[in-house]
Amino acid sequence: MWMLRLLPGMGPEARKPEPEARPGATKIKLVPRAALPPQNANSKQIVMEYREQIAGLYKMTQGRLEALHVMFCQIAEHNGKPPLPPATMLALLELSAEDCKEQPVIVSEVSLEKAFEKMVKPDDNGQNFYDKVVVVVELQLKRTKHAEIEIEKLRGPFKELHTSCQGSANGLYLFFMELLPEEQRAQSPMPMWLQMVMRMPPTTKSIPLDHFINMFQGAMDYTDTAEDIIPKVEKHIVLNKDPKAAAAAAEAVEKAQQEAMAKAKEAAAAAGTKIPAPPKPEAIAIVDQFKDEIKAMHEATGGRVTSIHSTFCAICQANGRPPIPPPAMGQLLELTKEETQKQPVCATEAQLFKALYKMPKPDDSADVFKVKVISHLIASTVRCAHSKKQIEVLRPALSALHSGCGGATKDLHAFFMDLMPEEQRSAMPLDMWNMHVMRVHPKTEQIPLEQFLLSFQDSMDTEDDSAKILPVLEKHTACLTAPKEEKKEETTEEEATDSEATEEKDS
Repeated sequence: MWMLRLLPGMGPEARKPEPEARPGATKIKLVPRAALPPQNANSKQIVMEYREQIAGLYKMTQGRLEALHVMFCQIAEHNGKPPLPPATMLALLELSAEDCKEQPVIVSEVSLEKAFEKMVKPDDNGQNFYDKVVVVVELQLKRTKHAEIEIEKLRGPFKELHTSCQGSANGLYLFFMELLPEEQRAQSPMPMWLQMVMRMPPTTKSIPLDHFINMFQGAMDYTDTAEDIIPKVEKHIVLNKDPKAAAAAAEAVEKAQQEAMAKAKEAAAAAGTKIPAPPKPEAIAIVDQFKDEIKAMHEATGGRVTSIHSTFCAICQANGRPPIPPPAMGQLLELTKEETQKQPVCATEAQLFKALYKMPKPDDSADVFKVKVISHLIASTVRCAHSKKQIEVLRPALSALHSGCGGATKDLHAFFMDLMPEEQRSAMPLDMWNMHVMRVHPKTEQIPLEQFLLSFQDSMDTEDDSAKILPVLEKHTACLTAPKEEKKEETTEEEATDSEATEEKDS
């Protein structure tokens, strides 16, 4: 399944003919999203064709597990999958918990090649493996090479900037805000910037120069150039030399963010009565070329915002951007306060179009937009349509399981674990499963039926088959209901015995 919202398998899986069914004799291995796909007999040969790109990836990441995990998540998202959960990443690289005790975790190049071999599906050839996997690696290598060139031009100016503000996180944050479009600055408060861009605690007061440069380099896109950035660096160097001006600039940014937050609250309180700025005609023209694909996506998801949000995060990550925060997703869809209070939260088809109208960049053509956005939307539609079809078959059995355990998380978790390969179960304890799969508090002890069904549906991938899952469901339901039947029989026997004893006494 899309395990933790991810599974490494790319594209439909070629299945061998099923052996004759023998209840209890065949263990089902394919299930939740952490399962690894079966390998192609030619996997080594296929991966060898792209050894140069894999070596480039290894050199770029220096074998660091964290960086490789990000790369594999981007590959998953490129194919309409959610990001790879840590358990799946460790399984791909054949790492144990013991291997991860020392930080940073460094992976060997041989292990990385083996991980790519495991991603080759039975029906893959060199070309479609390139389209599904290698093209993402090449794009990342291209982006990284561009960033490496530009960061060298920025290293000197950044040193001056860092000195001028004495490494103050606030001073560096104000400079970074200068690089964002004005309408986005209010959505990026300093604590979020520290966590998502600088990867530091939200209360950080100062940032070392090398760390700032490294994180800035990692955040750069193809369109970011030193030529555009240096004038803004120089502006803030001058600004930092005047404490009063720097304080005034910080106050202005904070005031703008507070005003934006207040306006957002007012808009929510007014139930969306404020009319947003209309989309540009050029953007509408591009998006409307893909009306059928967008309508199909809305139908497949039922308009559920959790599914739409996952798709938009996949689009962001495939294009080297961080995932969209939930509040920003609500703003994109222009959801009202009343709409966000319903369960599940759903968006209309019109709201989905409005969100997509905001996505084309000024220099995007229809072909570019198709590659960057629509291709991922289509992949997500296929997965959602498949899981929707499968859940209808599974619904009665899942409901029976839920009824049998009264929605107890420990029993539902036990069923889910039986779908996972045995060696990966230890990496998915109950609290983590609650949080990442069921999307509830880690300590939750009971899950409502509809929440369980929707979360299970969202966890499914295109390879998940109801015919494979039903036997596992029936086994767990039988185990839960058997004790109740035995207890009922015992109670009936006790009542009958008591009745007979009463009759004999009366006689």
